[in-house]
Amino acid sequence: MKYRMAALLCAILMLFMLTACMGTKMVATWRDEAYHEKPAKIFIIGISSEQGPRSLVEDEFARLMKERGTKAVVSYPVLPAEPKPDKEAVLAKVREAGADVIMVVRYLRKDMSDASTPLRRYGVPQGFSTSWAGYYGGVSTDVGVRDISYDYDVISMETTLYQTETGKPIWSGLSQTSYKEGGSIKQIKPFASAIMKELADAKIIK
Repeated sequence: MKYRMAALLCAILMLFMLTACMGTKMVATWRDEAYHEKPAKIFIIGISSEQGPRSLVEDEFARLMKERGTKAVVSYPVLPAEPKPDKEAVLAKVREAGADVIMVVRYLRKDMSDASTPLRRYGVPQGFSTSWAGYYGGVSTDVGVRDISYDYDVISMETTLYQTETGKPIWSGLSQTSYKEGGSIKQIKPFASAIMKELADAKIIK
């Protein structure tokens, strides 16, 4: 009986620890301390070759922003996923929408069970004014990211906000969303909520 009780307590402890690891965690964030404004309208771009997940991500961010009193517009009705539009085509749609800030949500990778992420450096994207490559992930300021092993699925995402006028980033975050079942689509809402909380804490939005 004593051994059974110990085994049960061990199982409960492991389940608690695993549950605590689930959800979206911020690995690294960066903020431009010189930016003191509040976006009037945000143009949301999800970078994905799959239209379904892209539209769900953009719609969820737009919904949450509007709940907080920030105007937002999604990009998928006016910008195709493939072929990727060039810089001027994107900026034309952003200006047409009257957005002063651009949010780019970029999928990085998915780590399967028993996989591990390599030690890498996280860099803040350089923005539209430097090069179009920066839109897909250039680097400027490095932040170390530790090597972590997983026994569940982990999706790594990068979310960056740029000023439309200057093309410079004002906030960027690297996040990891962990889950064991239910599929990645079900993680969109908790992921978006976690990012919005970070943006509110950084006083980028209300």
